[in-house]
Amino acid sequence: MQFMYIFAKYVLYFLVYSLLGALSETLFRLVIDHQLYGIHGFMHLPLFPIYGFGAILIIKLLTNLRRNPILIFIFGSLIATMLEFMGSLIIEAVFKERIWDYSSMPFNLDGRVSLISSFGFGIGAIIVVYLIHPLVVKLINRLPKIPTISIATVAFVVLIIDFIYSVIDRLAS
Repeated sequence: MQFMYIFAKYVLYFLVYSLLGALSETLFRLVIDHQLYGIHGFMHLPLFPIYGFGAILIIKLLTNLRRNPILIFIFGSLIATMLEFMGSLIIEAVFKERIWDYSSMPFNLDGRVSLISSFGFGIGAIIVVYLIHPLVVKLINRLPKIPTISIATVAFVVLIIDFIYSVIDRLAS
């Protein structure tokens, strides 16, 4: 039961950060381009899983460094940049497409990552570790165990179905 509860909490963390990533990207595009594009990512749901994975990695690997925001910034930038680079390679290898492209930005690496986005990820790591994650933990910990497991189980099944559907849809195009 304890394993299921911990897993359920991480599923909910993943959902929260995937949604926050999609919203932040959409708001960023609105500010930069002065145009609302909507949420366009890999999945059909309004989620950017790379942000969910990145946030969980940052939380698990960097929370012990809370006393040093500079290290959180540096390692958060590195973790997110490596994840973004690897994600870009995998998506392009499997689906023959690029979901993001930083080619027009200075200091980019093959258009897959850029110094500016890495800087943003470092700031994001600080925001997640110091502000967002403590709030998310408090909210999720207020839920009773059984409803948490139930909600996360349904969410996990929906995520898997959407992931499979998204893969099939992309492979078919």
